[in-house]
Amino acid sequence: MKNKLSVVIICKNEERIIKRCLESVKWADEIVIVDSGSTDKTIDIVSEYTDKIFVNTDWQGFGYQKKLAVRKATNDWILSLDSDEVVSEELKAELLSHLDSLDNKKVYRINRLTHFCGKFIYHSGWYPSRIVRLFNKKHYDFNDKLVHETVCCKSAEKVNIEGKLYHYTFDSLEEYIDKRNRYAKAWAKGKYEQGKKVSVFSIISHSLFAFIRHYIIQLGFLDGYHGYLIAKIQMQYTFNKYNFLKFKNLTNI
Repeated sequence: MKNKLSVVIICKNEERIIKRCLESVKWADEIVIVDSGSTDKTIDIVSEYTDKIFVNTDWQGFGYQKKLAVRKATNDWILSLDSDEVVSEELKAELLSHLDSLDNKKVYRINRLTHFCGKFIYHSGWYPSRIVRLFNKKHYDFNDKLVHETVCCKSAEKVNIEGKLYHYTFDSLEEYIDKRNRYAKAWAKGKYEQGKKVSVFSIISHSLFAFIRHYIIQLGFLDGYHGYLIAKIQMQYTFNKYNFLKFKNLTNI
């Protein structure tokens, strides 16, 4: 019997971008949406593609929200997407061809290509970016991380799917910087709650290495000015997240 596929997406105020994502997966057996309390036209847009729409405004992090979306799916096989991602025709064909032969104990990594401020990024540590997004929910699920959530599957065999998942991150530099700052604060909050501490030396060394890693080791310079921007913002993000943690260590706030 052919496996059925549920596409799960979490969102909030994504009226500008989510239609493109939904159009790319309207062939799926089911689309499940978990919204965090949109105040724009997001719900109206997703209603054109599915009636499986759930609202959860009790925000406990990306991991928790994605786990909730997985639980709402009626099929065992899950394709998890973000609202700024688009399944290419190549990836669609590959996914459909794999459905009959999927192995419950394996997880499937999709190759994501990121579009940043008007340009696809082929270096800088952003590509190839193989991430587990296709899995059987009876065996695997997301972790509970506030940010940078992943599917818990350390012991699983990972199968690569070559079709590209287009990731349209940001057209605005300001928007990207704002998001990195929000992620830095969420990261620091999570580490603080785990009792983690950080030294001034760690702040400096991690920040410097972030630039070196993205711009030199991961060949960001081949992405031109965009590669420089990514490395510089990543350095600033690293500096911010460790300083936010240090401040919490000092003030217990």
